[in-house]
Amino acid sequence: MLASTKVFLAGSVLALAAFPARCAEEASNVAVVAAQTAVVKCPGVTSIPLTADAEQALPLRIVGNLACGEIVSVISESEGYTAQIRRKDGQEGFVALIYLGSERTTPAVEKRQTISAQPVNGVVRWAAGAPGCDEFLSHGRHVESISANGITVQVSIEDSGWKYRANVAVSNQSGQSVEIVPGIVTLDELTPNLRSLLATSPEKLAHTTTHQVFWTLANGVPSKSAVANYSANASENERLANRPSPTPDYLNPHLALVSTHHVAFERSESVDIESIALKSGSVPSGQITAGVMWFERENNAHELSLRVPAGDLVYDFSFSFEQKK
Repeated sequence: MLASTKVFLAGSVLALAAFPARCAEEASNVAVVAAQTAVVKCPGVTSIPLTADAEQALPLRIVGNLACGEIVSVISESEGYTAQIRRKDGQEGFVALIYLGSERTTPAVEKRQTISAQPVNGVVRWAAGAPGCDEFLSHGRHVESISANGITVQVSIEDSGWKYRANVAVSNQSGQSVEIVPGIVTLDELTPNLRSLLATSPEKLAHTTTHQVFWTLANGVPSKSAVANYSANASENERLANRPSPTPDYLNPHLALVSTHHVAFERSESVDIESIALKSGSVPSGQITAGVMWFERENNAHELSLRVPAGDLVYDFSFSFEQKK
């Protein structure tokens, strides 16, 4: 199973590989599905898994692998992020919509990012409902997304009880390459104390034989201060159902195998930590990169700020943890 899904764990640059967000139904009725046929796009991998279920829930039930450039018939969509397809040999299954491109046009996701957040002194800050800002749930994780100057950065934060785990994805549609350097990504505690939380190298974590690297005791949610200005009277469910700037989910499927279990002394050696860690490198225009970072955990921290430099801007995300273990 691990070998079959290893393509989903790569932190390396992938070309437009992600699931469109569930709630962006109005944006998901794209030319790819309207067409009778579609071509399989392979973003940095040799093949794309074809699954038996539309949700592509774990463990994946793979029924086949689609080859790069393979022409398939699109039968229907499912919840806006997968499509049911039929191969020339009659085999049917489900594939992430973003892996399908029109034979005449490029994948529709390239045209979705039209609203840009406004930077202030080189920083764009996430705020619920603000132009260029989006939020959605991905495998139970609350994802915050900022789009500005053709670059979309998406993050989620989880508390393992030992480390904070930050999931980061960057989609570059800016027209030029963008450098991503994990060493300058920062996580700061804002309340109750102001302090920086140091990153832990994936190499060090890989040599820890018993750890909580993939445990999840709590998922970070948007800080109240980042919600009040635009959505003070809206509940989380209302915000998730009414997204003014919907974006695809660039974090999936790259991080789909990160565990949500927290059984005492659970071991995680079966997952290659270094392979899913966020990598340094140049992201060409039209491609994305995604990966994981780990930071020191502060037991009493309530509000956190995760800053991801990309291009000429710093993308600033605010999270909080309502419950501490």
